[in-house]
Amino acid sequence: MTKYYVESGRHLKVVVLAETPVAAILKALSAGASDEPLRLANVFIVNERGFVWDRDGQERYGDEIVMPTSLLMGEPEEGPAPHDERA
Repeated sequence: MTKYYVESGRHLKVVVLAETPVAAILKALSAGASDEPLRLANVFIVNERGFVWDRDGQERYGDEIVMPTSLLMGEPEEGPAPHDERA
């Protein structure tokens, strides 16, 4: 298993052991669950080096995986409405 640093804004920062980055996000969500609603940013950032928000100037190294929160949370992506052919 690999040690991953998972964050979503300043409200979710968790270190987990997981087989894949997606599994790490899912574990982090479980670990961050509490009685209060979890406040997430628009993206999850996953990497093996440390939390981006803890770095000077939030510098990224290029090996971070950035995944839209909506992709994992089952929320529809924002964009143009689908065209109805019947209209």
